[in-house]
Amino acid sequence: MKVSALICSVLLLESLYLQGCTNAPTRRNYTASEPEVSITSNSLDLIKKAQTFYARGEYGNAVNTLNQIPEPHLHNTERTEYWNLKGLIRLGEKNYSAAILDFKKALTLNPVSEHQVYYQFNLASAFADSGKTIEASQTLNSMDIGTMGPNDQKKVAALKERLSKPVATKVNPTVGTLAPQAATKAIPTPAPVIEVYSGPVKEKRIGVLLPLSGKYENFGKKVQRAIELAFQTSTDPQSKNYELIAVDSGDSAETHQEALKKLVEEDQVIAVIGPVLGKYLDALRAKAAYYQVPLISVAQAQGATDAQVFSCSISARDQAAKMAEFAISTRGFKRFAILAPSNKAGEELASAFWEEVQSRNGEVRAFELYDPDLTDFREPVDKALGLFYPETRLKETQELAEKRKELKITKKTMKTLQYFALPPIVDFDAVFIADEARTVGQIIPTFAYRDAKGLPYFGISSWNSNQLIQRAGDQAEGASFPVAFNTQNPPPETKHFFDLYSTTYSAAPGELDAIAFDAAALVIQTLSDHPATRAEFTSKLENRGNIQGATGILSVKDHHCSRELSLYTVKKGAFEVIPSGETH
Repeated sequence: MKVSALICSVLLLESLYLQGCTNAPTRRNYTASEPEVSITSNSLDLIKKAQTFYARGEYGNAVNTLNQIPEPHLHNTERTEYWNLKGLIRLGEKNYSAAILDFKKALTLNPVSEHQVYYQFNLASAFADSGKTIEASQTLNSMDIGTMGPNDQKKVAALKERLSKPVATKVNPTVGTLAPQAATKAIPTPAPVIEVYSGPVKEKRIGVLLPLSGKYENFGKKVQRAIELAFQTSTDPQSKNYELIAVDSGDSAETHQEALKKLVEEDQVIAVIGPVLGKYLDALRAKAAYYQVPLISVAQAQGATDAQVFSCSISARDQAAKMAEFAISTRGFKRFAILAPSNKAGEELASAFWEEVQSRNGEVRAFELYDPDLTDFREPVDKALGLFYPETRLKETQELAEKRKELKITKKTMKTLQYFALPPIVDFDAVFIADEARTVGQIIPTFAYRDAKGLPYFGISSWNSNQLIQRAGDQAEGASFPVAFNTQNPPPETKHFFDLYSTTYSAAPGELDAIAFDAAALVIQTLSDHPATRAEFTSKLENRGNIQGATGILSVKDHHCSRELSLYTVKKGAFEVIPSGETH
């Protein structure tokens, strides 16, 4: 991260906190008449401590320090800068999905019009670094740069110029990020030219990078089985000459990198199917670029578009677009709460859904990230419902106390609970939760437990599990989510795969099996064009279309598998397909 951006952010934050702020502390769910809650000296100390960690490049310590601050207690101006600094830290970590969400939160809260362009620029920078050039350009074009100084206007021009050029694979120029007031010019510094591996290639040999031991062994073996099935049953007359080499990737970034090295340098594969786990994808990107070897990933988290990385999983963008279109155009909802785990997959899906909602003139009214290992979800749910910080609703608390006094209520019982507990503030129409069925099955009942019953819930493809209904019970009724592997009303390609897999392995396949089969189908068809080098394989894979896969007809678009998604809903304790005529 650029030091100039840090210095400006530090100066602005200190100025705001030392001078004080006259703005009322307007959280989306309090009224203007409620008393102000000023930032405590402890919070200011924590902010400064976070800035110090940030300056040293200790991003983990910086964000952990910020997380200790009761953010809803801050004034909106202070909260805006809190989220802006958090976004800068996330950019330093190269966690672009989280940075995008943080800068969006800063923009949503921002009460100072002249600061908006700086947060917009930082958002555009995060979009650009994540490979979302269209979103970056749209954000830049919406900026009123007339309020910026000359040096900052040069930064905007530099980023626009960068976005206007074709993506280069060997340089990665940066233009810096901005903070309101006194921003200084950051000089673009190109990264060193990447050295490229030039070892031999066996053009009919495919690597498979899977965790075949350790805690992810079951996932790895499921994927291996589906890939082998695709090659064994292929109608390509050349498929008998293709060779699969499976290597155990283990369960760490280092073992993944070593496994990839073996596949390329020793086994001389032309391409690699894998990894299975998104958290190791970033560790493989640089290796894949060095070896110029295409990776056909089946991981849920996808990250930035890379020249060598192709994602065969169901894309976050496709899922978000399907759900936003259904929720807004079909169901008529406009205001949403978003909950997601603070991991790469959750942040990607939350960011994509937020963008799709905004593109359809919808609004995100509440957004909460939570620890992926969390087992008690009262805190994120209470934050979304305005219940976590009761001290920010003093007027209502006092009214409840007066009512208890008037009715002479002294004990909290089931009958008198309504006179002790603040009601939830539900200022959104529906809830989007970007997590797996097991976890969502706990989150949905927590909303009901907090007296926010009957809310519509929208989710992601991993909701397609009986655990959703088993855990959430009646509260899951009406919940909707997209699926690529539609076994309720399957297209011919899905039915063929389902029957083939079930007959071969005496077990019903799941979505991960189908995605792995799709990845292998893409590889087989690309091999049928006889690529002689890894570069040729990559070029031919980039333009694949109309592949008959386990999830239906798919094609490759912008290094992602594009496929038509179906929609499931929960009805009377079972999953049903929403007819296509009802999803538009």
